[in-house]
Amino acid sequence: MDATNTPRGRDLLISARAVAVALGHTAAEVTELAVELGQDGRRDWQTAELLLAALAELARRDPGRRDLVGAVEAGEILGVSRARVHQLAERPDFPAPLCVLAAGKLWARADIAAFAARWHRRPGRPRKPAEGRAVLQLPALPG
Repeated sequence: MDATNTPRGRDLLISARAVAVALGHTAAEVTELAVELGQDGRRDWQTAELLLAALAELARRDPGRRDLVGAVEAGEILGVSRARVHQLAERPDFPAPLCVLAAGKLWARADIAAFAARWHRRPGRPRKPAEGRAVLQLPALPG
């Protein structure tokens, strides 16, 4: 049974094509290469496996296009956690993802680096406003 007949197989096909487009290839390019791989002794492979192999081959042929980063890598660039990247992604000045997969969002490394250069990071937790908080007043010591 072909993997494309299962929900997971369809998800893999959609994801593989989305990653190909995010890497600057067309869905037709990756599909054509998958067909070539299927004719090249890999006839027992599932369609989704062939598409993933085609993506790997396209990335190997043109390593300059491997500039996509996920939340973990974006966090390493920005010096924050993966969770903080997801919080930052809600900001209007944060770069839009090039691709959204079931596994998460993918951004261009250059876009994340540009954001890091213009982002005025203030480490630590923001101070809470003093309004509404009681302040303990201690009497002065005799002296």
